[in-house]
Amino acid sequence: MAGFIAVDAADADRAAYAGEISALRALAVESLHTASTDIMFVHLQQAVLGFDGDEVWAKQLDRINDGEVDVQCPDCEEELVVDLTSGDSLIKPGLSSALAVHLHAAAVHATRGTVATMLQRLFGQLACPSCGTLFAVADHVAGVSYE
Repeated sequence: MAGFIAVDAADADRAAYAGEISALRALAVESLHTASTDIMFVHLQQAVLGFDGDEVWAKQLDRINDGEVDVQCPDCEEELVVDLTSGDSLIKPGLSSALAVHLHAAAVHATRGTVATMLQRLFGQLACPSCGTLFAVADHVAGVSYE
């Protein structure tokens, strides 16, 4: 919860509570290795992102816990529900950003193979089944506009 609060804090508040935010971030990072479940691991990663000020992924990373994401094809505008858990997914796995590489490495290091695999799908590319357009899943989850 503290990560959600920190990410939405005004700059002045983040500066005033920098010590507390830093201490809570360190505690969240330390707890990654002892998270009791994959769900808790993802929530801890979200908290770290919130403490770091990542306004998108501090709020969206838990889509992994849902096992699916809703996206819209940028070309034909078809609404798609993408399964992050299935090996038969239409997603070409990848790690499309430095953040994706970092999150994946943390999951691998903490022996969270399922989370690591779903991160590769979340940050991979999808070929629209209707028109064949290839696009980055994470961009659409993050609200990146191609217009």
